[in-house]
Amino acid sequence: MSVSLRGRSAIVTGAAVGIGNAYARALAREGCNVAVIDIRPDIADLPKELEKNGIKSFAVQGDVSQPQVVRKFVDQVAAQFGGVDILINNAGQCWVSLVDDDLDKVEKDWEGMVGTNLRGEYLMGRAVIPLMLKAGRGGEIVNIGTDHGVTCGSPNEICTHVESTCPWHETPRPTGGGTVLDIYDASKYGTYALTFAWAKALRPSNIRVNCICMGATDSHMIRGFFGERATPEEVATWMTAENSAQVVVDILKEGPKGRTGETINLCIGRKTVLEPERKPIYVTPESVGYNARETVDA
Repeated sequence: MSVSLRGRSAIVTGAAVGIGNAYARALAREGCNVAVIDIRPDIADLPKELEKNGIKSFAVQGDVSQPQVVRKFVDQVAAQFGGVDILINNAGQCWVSLVDDDLDKVEKDWEGMVGTNLRGEYLMGRAVIPLMLKAGRGGEIVNIGTDHGVTCGSPNEICTHVESTCPWHETPRPTGGGTVLDIYDASKYGTYALTFAWAKALRPSNIRVNCICMGATDSHMIRGFFGERATPEEVATWMTAENSAQVVVDILKEGPKGRTGETINLCIGRKTVLEPERKPIYVTPESVGYNARETVDA
């Protein structure tokens, strides 16, 4: 059964451009009041557009990796909207990190990507969760991760919907984003841990927590990462931010009895739609080719 989102109060982080912008617009069209935050100054222009849908909106230019910024923003949302029902933890950064980079660059890379992608999601979640619990009306948290950790190669048996357009449709895609994304992947893999722990702890309070594992989507981030290296053929395979936003809306419309604690895979070669809830699959010795009768010396 699909539930209405009209009148709900939502936060979308990283909403100035790209995927987060599409999320904010989709929620406004559904009748949600939407508060947005981004480090980019053009975030100030978004509320005027969102309010054309007859909803309330406001924006803050701020860094979600900073506790004082997060606390002030969430308090402002609660004061203006009367609480927080939905958190879309989308803010993220990504750039190349090489294994032989000097330590000064490595430190900046870590603070930039882990600070935004993981610390920011953690701070926003931990600021919002007490408000949801106090209100006692449930809630929704959607963390934005990466498909690098939950692709058709991890584990292979969970990916049963790959189309022939997928570059890896004949063989499983290797897990991981490659040799230049160690910090990015580390930051995004951490979102799975937050998702699973929060989902388990908050389920009794009707607060659902899920993770969208985003693959290549045409956005400000991916175009900034690839620059002119992306060929027209590659760009043509990228998913759209609008389709991703519809998946998020469909998750939210499942309501309190819907899925929770799920990593939802959106990657090249799959239709960008919300697939049926996937029952938990546990790694067994057989699934990783380990002979349980063998012993290994400690």
